[in-house]
Amino acid sequence: MSSLQLLQLTEHGRNLFSSRRRTLAVVSGALLAGGTLAYAQSGRRRKHREENPCNDANTRSKESISQNGVDGKVVKPRKKKNLLKSLHFLAAILLKKIGPSGTNYLLGLMLTAVLRTAIGHRLAKVQGYLFKSAFLRRVPAFTRLIIENLLLCFLQSTVYQTSKYLTGSLSLRFKKILTDLIHADYFENMVYYKISHVDHRISNPEQRIASDIPKFCAGLSDLVQDDLIAIADGLIYIWRICSYASPKYVLWILAYVLGAGGTIRKFSPSFGKLKAMEQQLEGEYRQVHSRLRTHAESVAFYGGENREESHIMQRFQALVRHVNVVLHENWWFGMIQDFLLKYLGATVGVILIVEPFFAGDLKPDTSTLGRAEMLSNLRYHTSVIISLFQSLGTLSTSSRRLNLLSGYADRIHELLDVSRELSGVRDRLMSRNSSAKNYISEANYIEFSGVKVVTPSGNVLVDDLTLRVESGSNLLITGPNGSGKSSLFRVLGGLWPLVSGHIVKPGVGSNLNKEIFYVPQRPYTAVGTLRDQLIYPLTADQETEPLSYGGMVDLLKNVDLDYLLERYPLDKEVNWGDELSLGEQQRLGMARLFYHKPKFAILDECTSAVTTDMEERFCNRVRAMGTSCITISHRPALVAFHDVVLSLDGEGGWKVQDNRNGSFLPTESEFDALKSSETDRKSDALAVQRAFSANTKDNTLSGPKEHSYSTQVIATSPNMEIESTEQPHLIPQLQCSPRPLPVRVAAMSKILVPKIIDKQGAQLLAVAVLVLSRTWISDRIASLNGWLLVCFPLLQELELAGVQFL
Repeated sequence: MSSLQLLQLTEHGRNLFSSRRRTLAVVSGALLAGGTLAYAQSGRRRKHREENPCNDANTRSKESISQNGVDGKVVKPRKKKNLLKSLHFLAAILLKKIGPSGTNYLLGLMLTAVLRTAIGHRLAKVQGYLFKSAFLRRVPAFTRLIIENLLLCFLQSTVYQTSKYLTGSLSLRFKKILTDLIHADYFENMVYYKISHVDHRISNPEQRIASDIPKFCAGLSDLVQDDLIAIADGLIYIWRICSYASPKYVLWILAYVLGAGGTIRKFSPSFGKLKAMEQQLEGEYRQVHSRLRTHAESVAFYGGENREESHIMQRFQALVRHVNVVLHENWWFGMIQDFLLKYLGATVGVILIVEPFFAGDLKPDTSTLGRAEMLSNLRYHTSVIISLFQSLGTLSTSSRRLNLLSGYADRIHELLDVSRELSGVRDRLMSRNSSAKNYISEANYIEFSGVKVVTPSGNVLVDDLTLRVESGSNLLITGPNGSGKSSLFRVLGGLWPLVSGHIVKPGVGSNLNKEIFYVPQRPYTAVGTLRDQLIYPLTADQETEPLSYGGMVDLLKNVDLDYLLERYPLDKEVNWGDELSLGEQQRLGMARLFYHKPKFAILDECTSAVTTDMEERFCNRVRAMGTSCITISHRPALVAFHDVVLSLDGEGGWKVQDNRNGSFLPTESEFDALKSSETDRKSDALAVQRAFSANTKDNTLSGPKEHSYSTQVIATSPNMEIESTEQPHLIPQLQCSPRPLPVRVAAMSKILVPKIIDKQGAQLLAVAVLVLSRTWISDRIASLNGWLLVCFPLLQELELAGVQFL
């Protein structure tokens, strides 16, 4: 081949390279213009949806949630926060409370980041030397480098797993800090109750505590790890490329990354708000499923599965609509992001890899050793450029990851703010209203003075109530449903705020305490041992006089529950709410009251599911303990055990009457006059009083107990001692072991195949076409990159050979 032909071939390679660069620029510009047009169309569609919200189901869902909350509850309006401000707030808390262990985790992550960069840099060097030794056919050097490469890979995997362990530990530390911080206010002043039943600004607080906090902490720790590695890689490889090539390559990479990052931020949707809304809808969907599980028996008795399914599907469809919006936003934005950072960035990287071997400091000479050095430098320079692109790209995309994390941060910050506000309401109210006599003070009796009971929605149930319950006296509260009987004790216990008036009670603070014990209609049964149920809410460490086994037997015998000692081991933890019936739970609540022996007992329909005999024994035992009862009941038989009757009419009115003389009710003429002049609500309240009066005169509890039940036997169970000659009935057994895999696949096919043919066939075909197209495009890109990395150096070598020949 003549020198002229060599020079012509070299010139042809240069022209081809320049023409390909021009073609690449044109294609990139076309794709960028297409992406811009798609974004503009998407923006117009979003604007059209905002102008026509009736056509957008997702918009309706968001408005319904923001205005009505969950299940139609009114949510107080609140100002939108700056999402990054919430992120900065939480980050400041984490740094302040991170402690020595968290600091050690951060220092360990910094050290592992430096070690990963150093090992990765050495691996790039060794792999470059492998190319050189293979080209020169130096077997001993190649073997030694292979062994070193294996050792470095082992070290890199060790450092990588250590970094993952430290990242997980840091995430766990972050999770503990935020969880402890929220729990400190969440369990203070009964915020856990007020946040769901009084305030209503936050729905599904358990979703934010149990789901949002772990996701936020895991994402934040991963971001810290990735950014530390990116910083270490960037510093090391910038220094290396400046030492053997030229700083212009760093400037080109930095200019490209900044330009691409700025373009991405310009087009980036509000992923933080989208993520926050997605978590909100997921929490509501999970809540309705949890609600169905809690009330499954009642729903099954009513046959209301269709109604519940409709309600659950409404929440699910709202979630699906929002996820479709998120998928659409991710689709068009991911198309722009992948093009700029992944594919166009890879092409720019190839150009930066090859360019120094044409006109830079890495131009090879014509010797065999020079060509070997060129292969080694090419491999090393490729690793440096790729690592720089990855590190700077990681730093540039951190803003998007922070935007995603800010969605979780806003929800967590809001929960913290509301919890702190509600936990401090009592102190502020007491300090502000002490001069106006709207406060709670301590004494050995219970007194309401000018107290107004108002629901969280603003309805007045009881107005200007004045009542005193001395120690040793018993109060019975009557009235129609919804008149405020239980609500009165929500105010006494601090569950609802004291709007006006003065309350005096034993104990300090606004909550119920050991001096005032509350026994509801369905007593709370915690998961634990039988002993734990009797001493609740105390724990074994909080007992001043530990409950002995004999004491347990006596308490359970008093309520006819001693058989539980034989049925369940003493140290066995049981979910008693699933094991005991309502009547058994009420008797367990009575035994719990006998153990605590309070001065005052608030009995809220706590004997509605037990026998009359058990109710009488219970009242006698409470009277013998010297405990004053404040009873809410619809059983007129309990009038005989109470001294004072408080009647509520349901419209704010009330009446206190003495029952010691047995005549606390109006006459017949008074009742008729009231019925004709007052509202139906007050007439219903008086009807309740008359029922109590009639039952008091009958004095059913004073008669013999055998007259309380029917004594005529009309049927009895068969004699079980007689041996039956019939075959026993076969009891169906559930299949506990899984069926074989082919059977399961066949059963699943019967469900999926018709749906695939009807609805999803086109989608599956589109996915298959996209996968094949992506594979073909990737193969073509790899071919072009190989041509650029191999053919261009060969052309450069031909050019050098031609010059040498001349």
